[in-house]
Amino acid sequence: MALAFHKEALCDGVNFTAVTDTRFKTNLIGINLVSDLDARTAAANAAISLVLSKSNSTYKSITEINKKLSSLYGANINGDTLKIGDSQIISLTASCIADRYTFGGEKITGELVDLLIECLFSPNVEDGGFYAKNFELNKQELLDEIDAEINEKRSYALIRAGKKVYEGEPASITAHGDKEYALELTHKSAYEQYKNILKTAGIEIFFVGGGDPADALERFKKAFAGAERNFSGKSVSKKSPLKTQACEVTETLDVAQSKMVMAFKSGFENAPAMRLMNAIFGQTPFSKLFMNVREKLSLCYYCAAGYDERKGVLVVDSGVEHKNIQKARDEILNQLSEVANGNFADSEMSNSALSVINNYRAVNDSAFALASWYLRQAYAGTSFTPEQEIERIKAVSREDIVNAAKSLSLDTVYVLTGKGGK
Repeated sequence: MALAFHKEALCDGVNFTAVTDTRFKTNLIGINLVSDLDARTAAANAAISLVLSKSNSTYKSITEINKKLSSLYGANINGDTLKIGDSQIISLTASCIADRYTFGGEKITGELVDLLIECLFSPNVEDGGFYAKNFELNKQELLDEIDAEINEKRSYALIRAGKKVYEGEPASITAHGDKEYALELTHKSAYEQYKNILKTAGIEIFFVGGGDPADALERFKKAFAGAERNFSGKSVSKKSPLKTQACEVTETLDVAQSKMVMAFKSGFENAPAMRLMNAIFGQTPFSKLFMNVREKLSLCYYCAAGYDERKGVLVVDSGVEHKNIQKARDEILNQLSEVANGNFADSEMSNSALSVINNYRAVNDSAFALASWYLRQAYAGTSFTPEQEIERIKAVSREDIVNAAKSLSLDTVYVLTGKGGK
């Protein structure tokens, strides 16, 4: 059976999307609250995702809610916080086996949808705030996540570089927010932000799996029929402006291996061409950065490129010996020039295209990947299927790739190195 796709608006700023295929033996239901990234609320939103996924007014602790989930054939509910461009997303995702696989014909998907709706609309509250004891545990979990990002020096370098690349823009804020704001959170302040974002955020609901989405759709329609909404407008991302002069930042810490992040900016509008260019340049194990900078010249322990088309930013992320920082930088720029000058073989182009295409084909094999795919499509205001994106990649020419590379300009170079240059 081919994928069946249905999208419907439930109320102002709330959409329900169903993607069904009987190959799937499970159902995934996701609720995504999309809002602008803001330093003052990012940490609170991250904490809210944890609070809502671990209890509600009926099942007041993680132990109680897990007991209920176990009775639904080992279903699960998870909370997460994502970042897309200039936006932050509070995500609640639940999954269970499709009803046709239950032993006694139980309709567990409907029960799970009701449980998820209760988590969203009826959290465990006391004295004008989230239940304090549970909230403090969730707050500590958030602080641990923020510390983990800082303690892992590769992610730390990317975070610090992002502060410079996107200076003055919402994208400079991480998905989990800054630690200083997380420390200030209370069960009451987080609850106030919860009430605000439930009214104002754009909400994208997804049902992906092998079951019939009709019942879930009706349950969500009923839930949102009585919801108080004051939709603030769709959250969007703006292309990051190029600095008049490339920003150079060096930070010293007690690290054994230096990290270098180079950010390039572009206003290029041909997204498939930029994706394929990035695959040739630095995203695959046979890219120019991997084969030359890392393997042939041994200038980096790792060296890879990633492109954010919403912000128009390509980031090269590398781990280097301090003595090789300048050599690695020069060679990364040289490899980009090679692509911009068309100095790549037809086999590099075809192999890179196959790599990108295989990634797109794999989307249909996972309910979670499909939900993520269509969430990003909804965010961008597009509705391309993976198959349509494959055709767009196939249509990219050598000239398109060259023009994509030529459009990139160096914006920021961030280096994290050991004290004393060691």
